[in-house]
Amino acid sequence: MPETQKPKASPDLLSLLKDYISTRVELTRLTIIERLTVVTANLITDSFVLVMGVLTFLFASFTLALYIGESSGSYAMGFGIVALIYLALALLMYFIKDKLVEKYLHDFMVKRIFNKKK
Repeated sequence: MPETQKPKASPDLLSLLKDYISTRVELTRLTIIERLTVVTANLITDSFVLVMGVLTFLFASFTLALYIGESSGSYAMGFGIVALIYLALALLMYFIKDKLVEKYLHDFMVKRIFNKKK
């Protein structure tokens, strides 16, 4: 009985396979770099917007407290009323965060990271 010979892979097939693997590795590397640059750019711009928002919120809070204090005749009362408003908002957020806020925030962040804009 004659032995069957295993067909040898041609040099062209091996070189094509090597080229394919190197191309896939390069594509993966470039995809990772693209995602990292998108996340980094979003982080920088979102941080800037957050800092500006916090400063605006801080100065608006002082303005509201001073206005209420001037209207009521006591600056301490104005700042106390503003503090109570923020306490009420914090308690409200604490009680609704599991049902409403976390799910939408999670979905928003995943969409931001994996959004491909070309």
